[in-house]
Amino acid sequence: MRMFAKVLLFVVWACYSLVVTAQGRQIPYPLPAEPLFLETFDAKIKVSVVADGISQPFSLLILPDGDMLVTDRYAPALRVIRQGQLDPAPILGLPAIRTGFHSGLLDIEAHPDFANNRMLYFTYHKALEEEGEYAIALGRAYYDGGKELTKVEELYVGTPITLSGGSRLVFSPDGKIFITTGGAMGRQPFAQDLLGSYGKVLRLNQDGSVPNDNPFIGRSDVLPEIYSYGHRDQYGLTIHPETGELYHAELGPIGGDKINRIKAGGNYGWPLYGYGSYNDSIKMEHPNREGIEPALIIWQPGIVPSGLLFYTGSAFAQWQGHLFTGSIQRGRIPGTGGLERVHFNEEMLELRRETLVTELRQRVRDVAQGPDGFIYLLTEENNGAVIKIEPWE
Repeated sequence: MRMFAKVLLFVVWACYSLVVTAQGRQIPYPLPAEPLFLETFDAKIKVSVVADGISQPFSLLILPDGDMLVTDRYAPALRVIRQGQLDPAPILGLPAIRTGFHSGLLDIEAHPDFANNRMLYFTYHKALEEEGEYAIALGRAYYDGGKELTKVEELYVGTPITLSGGSRLVFSPDGKIFITTGGAMGRQPFAQDLLGSYGKVLRLNQDGSVPNDNPFIGRSDVLPEIYSYGHRDQYGLTIHPETGELYHAELGPIGGDKINRIKAGGNYGWPLYGYGSYNDSIKMEHPNREGIEPALIIWQPGIVPSGLLFYTGSAFAQWQGHLFTGSIQRGRIPGTGGLERVHFNEEMLELRRETLVTELRQRVRDVAQGPDGFIYLLTEENNGAVIKIEPWE
């Protein structure tokens, strides 16, 4: 079993490397040396580099004082940007983290009362005793703005796996934690397995325990932490600022990327149903059927959505309530990443969709709103960077 796991991981990594090379992911698109001044449909924006030099970052967290924390997935490392300057030394104190194909240090979020308790929550992969196996994990730590995390705790560990994807986390208005877990594992039905952690949205208390009002509580054939299932990799997660509803961005296999409105106990179809195709010859069945939750919107061709927010700031008053997600690449063409803006009406019906900052030609891995109301992007490149978008007049 251990030898099989090793061989499987090697084959997957080798295939991934070939695909990466074939798709030209390693083609360097340099960051602009000077700010860009661009016009969108209803705004003029200034786009500038805040800091760069981060290898393969995954998550951007902007703290109340304006400092920025960035997770470096594969190092693994937690980096800090203070007053626009990247500290060359990573923050110390992280737990042991397993890195590899799409695994490592993933998302990071501040506790809703961070200003008083200074607590950070983060997801990562933890190596298990069985060789080749690891699991998604939730950690918590105290951060006083200095050089080290303290009071580091492991709060939750998922079921074992030998291949998984990334993760996002978010706090709900009632203080519960939602966590996404990767499910893009070929056509293996892990996302439909209700005794496994992967291809799911999980819901936990702040101490890592399971809330007693989760949708599958009381069923012996379902993990009690599962909130929804049937998901592929989910690299964006956010709460609607007015309704408190949970939304996430999910990657299709080839096309069919989507935004979902997450319902308690809902099945979102993967790997049986979807809007894209699995490879050049296998098409998934359309999810328009009883028992499968439909997407709110989809992208065809796919954009690889990553990072998600509803804008609430005043810097761009015309964009309040609009949904933003980063994009890695459109239609599997290198150098086509950007920022997607979607305008909905009060019933969450799409009114307008626009792609921004494609001039950067960067893979946008995360998107965040700062205390200043500006929009910040995190690019996933060997020279990853934080990009600021502000009004220009």
